[in-house]
Amino acid sequence: MKAAAAGARSCAVAKYSSRTMLRRLQATPKVWQQRCFRVLAMGNTIIDHVISVEKLPDDGKVWVESKQKFVGGQGANAAQGMAKLGLEVSWLSRLGDDDDGANALRHFKACSIDTSFCIEVERAHTMSATVTIGRECMKRCCYMHKDERLLEYDVSSHISSLDLRSFQILYTDGHQTDLALPIAQKAFDQGVPIIADIEVLDQDCRALAKLASHVIAPLEVLQELSGETDPERIVRLLSDREGKTVIATAGLAGSYGTSFEDPTVYHVKVRPECQAFDTLGAGDAYHAGYVAAVSRGLHLENRMALATSVAAALCETSGPVPSLEALRRFGCLLDAE
Repeated sequence: MKAAAAGARSCAVAKYSSRTMLRRLQATPKVWQQRCFRVLAMGNTIIDHVISVEKLPDDGKVWVESKQKFVGGQGANAAQGMAKLGLEVSWLSRLGDDDDGANALRHFKACSIDTSFCIEVERAHTMSATVTIGRECMKRCCYMHKDERLLEYDVSSHISSLDLRSFQILYTDGHQTDLALPIAQKAFDQGVPIIADIEVLDQDCRALAKLASHVIAPLEVLQELSGETDPERIVRLLSDREGKTVIATAGLAGSYGTSFEDPTVYHVKVRPECQAFDTLGAGDAYHAGYVAAVSRGLHLENRMALATSVAAALCETSGPVPSLEALRRFGCLLDAE
């Protein structure tokens, strides 16, 4: 009987366009529900210095088309996206006590993000990166800088004092696992759903993937985690317990997702009308859209559709966080936003 049920779960694959799914989700505005939905997001804060060029040279000189500075980082991008989508967001991250850290805190507060959980480390530099983006090739290079004093800081007192029961979701970008993993364990023990991005596969990230209620990760990472190559088989195999959802993001091929209880693997395609010119932070935007979709009580296929549309909005925005204008253009905002 169990084998028959498993077979039924693995045989169905549905393919949807994001536009079709969004026509459904816009019909059920739940602004009041979303405004009361509290998210604790945690991960990297990185000050991004973004340089755009026409082409990335192999070896040579090239004119810079634009230079911009953003408060970024994988988790910080996602948290800002969630706030723009109307969620009540608290942000937990290590910051240096330098000018970059102070500016980042001011920026988060201006975005209506609660920073009371942030950890300021004395005499440490906030993480930073120089990012070069090739406009024609749509490729990027990231040159990361981290201060070891920031990451060596003992966070145990911050973890022990944290009560997660007032939050509806814990989100982690999968980085700084000395902080993320014990907090995720606490969330798991307290029954708080965990949405996790997994970008690398060390021992801690594998443990984090097991704890998470929802895993959203690049296809190549999930291929390594599962030992499989087919995206439909991968998400089915990894959604291995009650309440578990797994989504593989595959760039221009869209995303594949399913949950333990759902007999269908959903394949949601990218928005074909998207005129992408800046993909920095697209994955983080997808995660923000997914968390917003969870807050709206949407079914998995609609969650993936909203996440895809938020990522499309990001690709038509300069910088690592989608603009409100682009979010409206792709139908991502509820009527009262």
